[in-house]
Amino acid sequence: MIKMIITLIFATILAFASSLQAKTPKVDEILVVQKMISQAYQHGYVDSAPIEMSAIEKKVVMAKEAKQKRNKKLFRKLIREIKTDLKIVKKRFEVNKLNMQLSDIQNKNLDNQLILDELQEQL
Repeated sequence: MIKMIITLIFATILAFASSLQAKTPKVDEILVVQKMISQAYQHGYVDSAPIEMSAIEKKVVMAKEAKQKRNKKLFRKLIREIKTDLKIVKKRFEVNKLNMQLSDIQNKNLDNQLILDELQEQL
């Protein structure tokens, strides 16, 4: 009886200890941010905001240093800023693309207006 109780207690302790080890591993935020940066390069967002991208690269270096120095507050702040800056870069790309489309439409409109004016003169 005592052996059975000790065995159950031991099994419970082992189960508890194994559940503590089963925690999800922490995600390396630097790797996540670097992946986001490489995606920005792949999609061509960088050409739309080269100054912001150079600032992002500097912040990545600063974040790596903060992580090494175990300055969690600064590290989290820099990671948030980098992610926000990457969103800004993407939106700037989208705005530039929309501006190009608008410019094309305006040029087509001018061409059509010229044709219309010529046709009205012929009448």
